[in-house]
Amino acid sequence: MQDSREIDYFGQRILQIIQPLAAGEDRQEVLTLLAQSVANNFAADGCWVLHYPSPGIVRVAASGCVSHRTNSISVKIPSYMPPPAPTPSLWRMPLLPDYQVMIVEIRDRGRVNGCLMVATKGVEWYRETKLVLQIVADYVGTALIEQELQFQAQISEIYPQLHYQLSQAIVENQKTDRLFEIAVSDMVDALKLKRGLVLKLKASDPSQQKQNAVKGAGLSPTDTLQLETEDVWADPSNEPAPVSATNPTRSIASQSTQVQIVTTIDRRNSTAQKLPPFFLLESSQFCREALANVPNPTIFNGNTRGTPIDRLIFQDDRLPSIAMIPLMGSTIPDRQPQQSVWGWLVLQHHENRRWHPVELKLLQCQIYQIVLARIHTKTLQQAHTKVDSRTSQVQILLQIQTKLLADARSQMEKLKQANELKDEFINTIGHELRTPLTSMSLAIKMLQQAEIDPERRQQYLNILDEQCQREIKLVSDLLKMQQVESHQLDFRPQSIDIDRFVAEQATFVSERWLDSKSLTLSLHLPPVPHRIDTDADSLKHIVEELLINAGKFATPNTAIEVWVTVEGGLMTIEVTNFSKPIADEDLPHLFDKFRRGQGTTKQAIAGTGLGLALVKSLVEHINGEISVSSTPIDETMAKTCFIVTIPTVLERH
Repeated sequence: MQDSREIDYFGQRILQIIQPLAAGEDRQEVLTLLAQSVANNFAADGCWVLHYPSPGIVRVAASGCVSHRTNSISVKIPSYMPPPAPTPSLWRMPLLPDYQVMIVEIRDRGRVNGCLMVATKGVEWYRETKLVLQIVADYVGTALIEQELQFQAQISEIYPQLHYQLSQAIVENQKTDRLFEIAVSDMVDALKLKRGLVLKLKASDPSQQKQNAVKGAGLSPTDTLQLETEDVWADPSNEPAPVSATNPTRSIASQSTQVQIVTTIDRRNSTAQKLPPFFLLESSQFCREALANVPNPTIFNGNTRGTPIDRLIFQDDRLPSIAMIPLMGSTIPDRQPQQSVWGWLVLQHHENRRWHPVELKLLQCQIYQIVLARIHTKTLQQAHTKVDSRTSQVQILLQIQTKLLADARSQMEKLKQANELKDEFINTIGHELRTPLTSMSLAIKMLQQAEIDPERRQQYLNILDEQCQREIKLVSDLLKMQQVESHQLDFRPQSIDIDRFVAEQATFVSERWLDSKSLTLSLHLPPVPHRIDTDADSLKHIVEELLINAGKFATPNTAIEVWVTVEGGLMTIEVTNFSKPIADEDLPHLFDKFRRGQGTTKQAIAGTGLGLALVKSLVEHINGEISVSSTPIDETMAKTCFIVTIPTVLERH
């Protein structure tokens, strides 16, 4: 290059170089033309416009390469950050050791946001030439800023398209796999890409790996695939297997991890190859590099050689431009965000493509909406579960309270009935005590008279004896009932002749029936004498009380029948009389203490309501059973039958 100091020459030179700025509105195309113009005007083999979107990140914004060699290294340049030095400066680039590489910084408001890099052979870089290059770099920086603004404007137009359908699906509470399908489909269409995938990490069981899947995929045995058919997203309780973002390699070493392909959206015209639903993380170079790079996205532009699994899953020979965006955060609400990576959003294109950081952040935010929706759904499910549980508990408590209230009402009713029975008992027992005492007091007064004939004296003595025996029986019954209820009644089994025993008791009681009733006794004993082993005192009281009760309520001029049978180790005694019908509501309570049937008081039939209750207790005391029936004959008469069944051999208590 000739050394010239003429200002007009420099102005024309600069205008010649930067004339592509007026070539069109597409800033990407303008940057490429500028890079090509710089290479041509400086007789360079290559010119690159580098952009520093964030610290430590280098991106080739545009390139203009003359030779094949410089063009082939374009994909490798992002791996080589230019050294920090005052610019313009020369740099011996490792990729081009025999080239002179001139570096000129591009600044925006005092911050270095890129550089212009020119590779030449045998060119002298004069001060004036560097000055021209520096001025051109300023114009390139302006174009770079315009490109960024243009790209961000494009992204702002894309965002509503991505946001609307996904937000609507989230509001409709659609399933997670459907949300992924909508989000990835919109991303692929909005960014005009060829394919999108959602990959999810999942703990695997090596013992369940299927070798037939390996053969079907055409892979070597070392690149093992595991195929499953269940839809894990259909079950909200089936959580991903998150890997620690702080030390992902340690997590890999601790378990065999699978990568599940959750969603696949392919916009290529040709029939897409069917992908297996699972593959092992360890068998994928792309996944290992992406995991090591979390939480940052990982970009592949054909500069990474994948494994056979990668060629099957990612098809990088046909879709070389790959962006793997980590899905950070947990689907478990009580975890803090970005503690783990549980998968990737994978976007692919058939040719090298610029993946802008703002673009990647936008895509990651879209996926976070799904994560948040899943957290929200899971929180609602947990809330519903807790509400259902609390509702169930409240219902149980209400049921318990209702039951307790019903029990309390029942107890109150029983207490009321018991109180009524107590009052009735007090009235009855008072009457039963006062009547004999009154008769005895009157007889004593008559006996105290000085002049009384022997016949009347004997009559009054008989009254005293009868009423005294009545009082003794009443007190005896009360004491015996208390002994039975407190299990203090003596138990003295002995062998008795049942025919003779029942005959003696029946005869003894029948003699005490009122002569005015003209009752007859009909006794039916077994044809063959039998002996049984039981408590004689208890059986005596049972037979005696049943016969007294039968005579008390029997209709005059009727017969009282006693049937005794022994069969199969059991003895049955039936005492039958003819009396007024017993009301159906009275039958279940006939053996209750102090409970007397309707009409007994009106009929002036003496009694305390304790006799049958004591009979039932004594029957149970000797391991027997008792029942009663009242079969109507007509409106005024019924056949009443008490049946007692006891074992012929009583086991001792």
